[in-house]
Order: sequence, then C-alpha cells, then structure tokens
Amino acid sequence: MNLNDALKEIAEYKKVDFATILESYEEVSKKSSGFVKWGSLTAKEWIEMKIDQNDITQVMEFYKKTPNFIFELMEYHSTEGKQRLSKTVIDICKKNDIKSILDFGAGICQDSITASKNGFNATAVDIPGKTFDYGKWRIKKQAPNTKTIDISNEIPLTEEYDAITCFEVLQHVVNPKKTLEHLREHLKSDGLLFLTTRFKNNYPLALKHNEYLENEFEDFVSKCNFQIKNKIHMWGEKEKTKNLYVLTK
Repeated sequence: MNLNDALKEIAEYKKVDFATILESYEEVSKKSSGFVKWGSLTAKEWIEMKIDQNDITQVMEFYKKTPNFIFELMEYHSTEGKQRLSKTVIDICKKNDIKSILDFGAGICQDSITASKNGFNATAVDIPGKTFDYGKWRIKKQAPNTKTIDISNEIPLTEEYDAITCFEVLQHVVNPKKTLEHLREHLKSDGLLFLTTRFKNNYPLALKHNEYLENEFEDFVSKCNFQIKNKIHMWGEKEKTKNLYVLTK
C-alpha cells in the first residue's frame, strides 16, 4: 500500500473526492516535518484537550473519538519502514509454524489484513470508535475471515494465540504492566509476542508516567516473565532507534 492508495481508500470510505483528501494531506504536509505528517494534528488535538493521563476513561475516550488516527495510521502503514516491520514479523511467523496471530491495538487493521492474506488466522483488537470502525470496514472489504474484538476494559482477551503483535501500544496505556501480563496470559506456551514501543522522544500521546520505561524496558519485560528471543533494529539511530522485540514466555 503506497500513500496514494491509502488516501484513495480514505476517500472511498468517507465518500468524498480523492482530490479533496489529497489537498487536505498536502496542507498538513506543508506544516509538518515528522516521520508521519498527519501525526501533528493528532498531537495538537491531544494537547488542546488536556487529557488526564492517569484516567483510563479519558485516554480511551480520546482514542475512540479522534478523527485523525485514520489518516495518521494509513500514512504510517504506507511507509517503507512500517512495511518492512510487518514483513519481518510475517516471515518469522512462517518460520515458526505460527497459525493464529492477534494484533493488540490494531488501529486501521492493516497488520491483521496482511496476516490473513498470508494464510494466518488473524484477529484484530482495539478500542471501539472511529478508527476501529474504519479498520472493520477495511477487513470486510479485504479479509472478511479476520476476527475482531472490541476493547471495553484492560483485560479484553479470552482465548490463547500462537503469536501476538503489539506495535506502538504500551507507551499509550495507563498500566503497561497489567497489559503485558494480560498478553502473556493469552499467549500459548510456545508462542511469540512481537513488540515495538518508544516511551520517550515520541509524540505527546506517549503517556508521561510511562517515560521511565525507556531506560528500563528490558528489565520490565523480564519482570513480566518474558524472555527476549530476538531484538531486531528496524530504523532510526540513538534516541530515535526503533527495535522489534520478539519475546517468549
């Protein structure tokens, strides 16, 4: 999926001309210099709303209602770096005879769609709202066998999976330890958990009280009874480095 295809899909969903969507994106691009241009609007909205970052209800309500994630995540998934990350995970899963993959914090559901198209039993999990509604629409169109689960609390899972992906999620949850332990509980004994995260040097939606984990993440993972099977550099250098962690129980 390239950027033009991503914007055309948004136009189809919103029932507007592609030219209108493209013009909106170009206007945002002129004012933004980040890796994902549309992320600047999401960040601005978050700051202006003055979310209480310790209040799980306020945090979840923001993710339910923001209109910007559809644009931001479609743009992100069109980047070479994110596509390389997704391919790396699919390749590892194929080599390890994985059958079922759950994407926790699925957003627009691109990773679940990709998993389904590669022959895996895929499940997308996220907070119900504008972004996940769009993701479900994409699933219905592209990979109708993909299951979906709405997050209504911090422990929404009931089944076990061969693999779980959790990309750019932990820095946004009120209780990362509870989330990681919940994922562990629903990972099969020989399963794989794929994680990416950045707790600092990120955009404002990374919760402030989680920043300490930037320098303690690997110890934190160990305390949650995971072992690091692999750590793969994906992009960036120094404080902007993005690594893919492959964890086992």
